[in-house]
Amino acid sequence: MKKIFALLLVVFLTLSLVACNNPAEDDGEETGADKDPVDVENDRPFVAGSADFNGDFHAGWTNSTYDKRIRQLVWGFSLMTDTPEGELIDSPLVESKTVSDDLTTWTFKIKDDVKFHNGEELTVSDIKFTYEFYMDKEALTATGANSAMQDYVNSIEIDEENNTITFILEKVIFTTDMSVFYEVWILAEDTITEGAAAANQTVQEYVKTNISNPIGYGPYVFEEYKESEYVKLTRNPDYIGKMPAIKEIIVKHTPNETELDQLLLGEVDLLAQQVEAEKINPVKADDNFNVTNYYRHGGGTMTLHTDFEAFQLTEVRQAFAYVFNRLKVIELFLGEYGLASQGPYSKNHWMMYDEDEMDLLGTEAVGRFESTLINYDIVDADGNFDEDANIAKAHELLDAAVAKTEGEYAHLTGDADSGYKWKGQPLEIKIALTAFWSDTYHLTWTDEYVSKLGFDVTIHGLDWPIMYSHWTGNTDEERQYHAFVGGTGYNIKSNPIFYLGERILDWGHPSDNQPRFSGGSSFTPEEWDQLLYDIENCHPLTGAEEYKELWREYIRTFNKEMPIIPVYSNNYHDLYTADLENFKTNALWGWPRAILDANWK
Repeated sequence: MKKIFALLLVVFLTLSLVACNNPAEDDGEETGADKDPVDVENDRPFVAGSADFNGDFHAGWTNSTYDKRIRQLVWGFSLMTDTPEGELIDSPLVESKTVSDDLTTWTFKIKDDVKFHNGEELTVSDIKFTYEFYMDKEALTATGANSAMQDYVNSIEIDEENNTITFILEKVIFTTDMSVFYEVWILAEDTITEGAAAANQTVQEYVKTNISNPIGYGPYVFEEYKESEYVKLTRNPDYIGKMPAIKEIIVKHTPNETELDQLLLGEVDLLAQQVEAEKINPVKADDNFNVTNYYRHGGGTMTLHTDFEAFQLTEVRQAFAYVFNRLKVIELFLGEYGLASQGPYSKNHWMMYDEDEMDLLGTEAVGRFESTLINYDIVDADGNFDEDANIAKAHELLDAAVAKTEGEYAHLTGDADSGYKWKGQPLEIKIALTAFWSDTYHLTWTDEYVSKLGFDVTIHGLDWPIMYSHWTGNTDEERQYHAFVGGTGYNIKSNPIFYLGERILDWGHPSDNQPRFSGGSSFTPEEWDQLLYDIENCHPLTGAEEYKELWREYIRTFNKEMPIIPVYSNNYHDLYTADLENFKTNALWGWPRAILDANWK
């Protein structure tokens, strides 16, 4: 069981977006300002290229990856953090932690003499204030923010004299440590309450007003933000973790069209998570640069509305998946640096592998469980998409659906020669996407190819807000789209409810369940909800094996029912100057974490 528990917490080399910094080990060494950085002489700034920011440098409002990286540098960690291997541990803020036998009471003793960047002392009062800030759903919603913290935390007690804080939890689930105590950036209570009072605002309104001016306690102090240009940060002299060697970081907006030139010319030192061969290969061939690659913890997807028209039928969704040439999308969009998977999982999910297969984690290898899943890409002897075989399989599935006459199946008629019909009209599948994907998908679903399918596939370009409103059902417009192009990412502990939501609302109201999936032909809606509930509520300390088996059932269901088609997983490449040493990224350990251990040559 000890080994199983280790596998539960350790996600080895994985692919996702993580926050926090590398915590200092409690080994008796000096930390913070008393610990010398690796290199105190080189004042050269580290310049990281980035897509544009929203400027939302406080959590709760938007979820841009590029804003999140700034938060990681400014705050570093909350009560719990993680390691490069994906293990959740107590953060440097925590002197000790106790958890009740029933897991409902968590008490943290916080280290003394921790300071926010503005000099304000960080105490348990600040932590309580932060959690109550995010538990006030009404005040958050009024500012456009959201949080699920009130679903987890019942009450909070503090002992200011001993600097301890106790959380009484509303519910305990498999991901409690991550859901409640990870990436909850602690806010400076006095600064915010005084500022809010002076401005006659709620504290949520005040933070929203000052969302681009964060005050943390992490490795770097936020200095300056120029919209669509850069963020400047300097090393925190009072940092309680291992002092980073890099004194100044500039995160610079680098447009996609010029970012490679800026790297090669030395205008930026890093381009992270690159996927295009035309950018990766020149850098790999240049001795002035280093490259680190790893598979993304997430990937591109196509979400299908399983409660709409012909997509209510499992066979129709399966047929669509067979004729969707994902290999062509990968070739067009990623070139040689990507692969397709068969379910909503990462190549870095430990649950995909048996105990004796853990060396496959994070690689493109196929484990025993994955080999049992349906592969919707039928390929020829050379590994190329077999167009005839995939179309034939789709027709086989559609003909089987036509042969059924009960319920919604009665609306599907026709055949491959005369054309399939839905409610007497030619069957048409409408894909909604943004301009970013337009070329790739038009070149994949060409008129010549679609003419062979026996049904029509049309592509509709929409602005993101409009597409997303149709995706979630939050629109008064007539419903018309079957599929939506997007992407997904995972946390280091996966809870399917986070990705599916628990509710499907009537059209015209936002639904948390974006595939609008409730079990398909595999489960009744009640059985499906029970499976998700059982996965979420496995014991967080001893339930690893139960969790793995239930999670695999969820994956098997998605693989069969196809409410979400996993289109690709990126083989990310971090491209950076060879002047930088000790810079080690992986799927869970992005550059804001790795830079804390790096130094200039």
